[in-house]
Amino acid sequence: MSIFNRGRQQPNNREQVAAYVERILHDAQIDPVSSRMTNLEGLGWQFIWGSAQIEVYINAKDNRDYFQVLSPIMIIPQSSLLPFYRRLLELNMLIPNLTFGIYGDTVYLFSERPMEGLDMGEAYDLIRAIASNADEWDNQLVNEFGGRLYRQV
Repeated sequence: MSIFNRGRQQPNNREQVAAYVERILHDAQIDPVSSRMTNLEGLGWQFIWGSAQIEVYINAKDNRDYFQVLSPIMIIPQSSLLPFYRRLLELNMLIPNLTFGIYGDTVYLFSERPMEGLDMGEAYDLIRAIASNADEWDNQLVNEFGGRLYRQV
């Protein structure tokens, strides 16, 4: 063990973090079994929270496991793109540990962190933060700038 690893927890294994996620979903009265998704890179769950679709993934990249929570919230509006992008950047500064981003024509709210040291409380906080903020901001952004909610596509 190197001096840089002293006091650090061993990396969580996928099964342990998967158990965290399934317990969090169960406690939120979401069926973890019907929420499970298969993906090529790891484990995943998808569920609805208010008006938002929430996705939770345990993925590996660059020989490291990551915990990712995201929500595709809306389709980019057809006009007023500069004010829209500015608003997303302002929100990135206001909402701690969460990021608005764009992939294709879809706006996402997401958070990702290495799984090393992840405990159930932090997993719960990330899932709850994405779910509550996505449910809040999807409607506000569509009302402010147009576009469509992702779930209406």
